[in-house]
Amino acid sequence: MIKKCEFNGIQYLVYYPKDFKEGKKYPVVFHLHGAGSRGRDFKEFAGSTILAILDKGDSPLSEAVCIFPQCSGDTWFSDFSNLLELVKYIYNSEFTDKKRFNISGISMGGYASYQVLMCLPELFNKALICCGGGMYWNSGRIKNIKFRIFHGEQDVAVYPEEARRMYARLKETEADVELTIYKDCDHNCWDKTYTNYDNLRWLIS
Repeated sequence: MIKKCEFNGIQYLVYYPKDFKEGKKYPVVFHLHGAGSRGRDFKEFAGSTILAILDKGDSPLSEAVCIFPQCSGDTWFSDFSNLLELVKYIYNSEFTDKKRFNISGISMGGYASYQVLMCLPELFNKALICCGGGMYWNSGRIKNIKFRIFHGEQDVAVYPEEARRMYARLKETEADVELTIYKDCDHNCWDKTYTNYDNLRWLIS
């Protein structure tokens, strides 16, 4: 079941598990897209790898409630305060298993994911970030979150140094963090990442 919703001007999709039951708690994946999916009517989501995987119905994500807000401005930071309010709204929803409230983001959404985590670190359990970056010098704020970080070595849109810096600083805080650099991959490292169902099983556990 897919539902179109709006919260404080932010439109978002909710993908519910096939056998969704009111009152039952589910893992939640809050996903922030990259710049190519900005818009107002979700048509820009066409071709999304993670949505295509969900539509197949056979991935581990099908066991979770998945939230897909759409950025209508230039960047996620154009409406960041309302994005944080949406995060808190979903976190406090009846279906949310608060021990399995996790975030995923790619490129522009990877940057925004790190910033959401910096602002609300107490809400999240895990984060899966593709080709993103953030305030690595402030990584102590997010040291209690488990991370899988992915980047393409050949990426010239967001340099892989962004991932390496965040990984190094998180390791200094003794955070639970893994870094994967795909040697022959450019900016689109998310196809490799999301089609590996081990990553999806990890994300909802």
